[in-house]
Amino acid sequence: MVNFYDKNRFISKSELAKFAGVSYSTFKRYLRTRQHILSQMGITPKTQKLPPQAVHYICEDYCIDLPPELQDQEFIHKSSIYQQFIRHLQDAEYYKLMLKYDKKVSK
Repeated sequence: MVNFYDKNRFISKSELAKFAGVSYSTFKRYLRTRQHILSQMGITPKTQKLPPQAVHYICEDYCIDLPPELQDQEFIHKSSIYQQFIRHLQDAEYYKLMLKYDKKVSK
């Protein structure tokens, strides 16, 4: 999933750990391996709330799918990736309906 994280929200490390499906201690261990990158963003090991650019990096690196309420809905709906995805889903649904219709007609 492509995350379009809301650029105005800070999120805690414990919340990110929950979204990742791991314990907080496991998540902290992962963050320690990326501390050299996070420190360039101005994040220390004691930082509790992570700024949006750090959340975006961590979600991409650790493959965390954020729930829709934390994503920028306006940006998502304007995104060409989102629009292509919706078009693909609509085409697939249309194709399934046509297959059902063809089976009914051929009986």
